[in-house]
Order: sequence, then structure tokens, then C-alpha cells
Amino acid sequence: MTNNIHNLTRSTDEIVIVGGGLAGLFCALKLAPRPVTLISAAPLGLGASSAWAQGGIAAAV
Repeated sequence: MTNNIHNLTRSTDEIVIVGGGLAGLFCALKLAPRPVTLISAAPLGLGASSAWAQGGIAAAV
């Protein structure tokens, strides 16, 4: 008996990405041509903090 619980190639998988910043958009691009749903609090490119992230390094200001 095979265990298909980890089969990520099924066509019924639904992908939801939360966040319209650089990481979310890059993830959606890499998952192409699979359809994805992207959830963002603001219009794409306007509400993200990618410009403040500076390569993923966070510092208290």
C-alpha cells in the first residue's frame, strides 16, 4: 500500500500565499504554472515592507 499523503503533484492541491511582498510574489512566480491565490492587505506593490527588510535582516530602531 502506498502512502499518497505527501504527493505534492496532485492537481487538487490549493495554494494560498499570504502577503504581496517580494517573498510572496516570488513564491507565486516559482509555483507557475500552478494556480495560486494571493491574499494581500493592500494593492500589490503598495502595502509591502520588502524595501525595509534589507535582505531579511531585522533590527530594532
